[in-house]
Amino acid sequence: MHTTEQHPQLVRAERLLELLFDEQSRPSLRWLRQMQAQRKIPYVKIGHLVRFNVDNVRAALEQDCTVHSRAYLRRR
Repeated sequence: MHTTEQHPQLVRAERLLELLFDEQSRPSLRWLRQMQAQRKIPYVKIGHLVRFNVDNVRAALEQDCTVHSRAYLRRR
């Protein structure tokens, strides 16, 4: 039996802003990088590349939550 798994689409920062915000209310790329550095939004690093899952970021922004690193979660 062959099953098909759905893999989330990972997008670049610029594309994420285009998908989440209309042109009039779109924040800057700098804002997005600050949110990433503060771990307010989830992201995936693939080597030196940073990608975002649109659904996960949308949910995090709606919840206004802090995303903790795996090391932080292990210490708890």
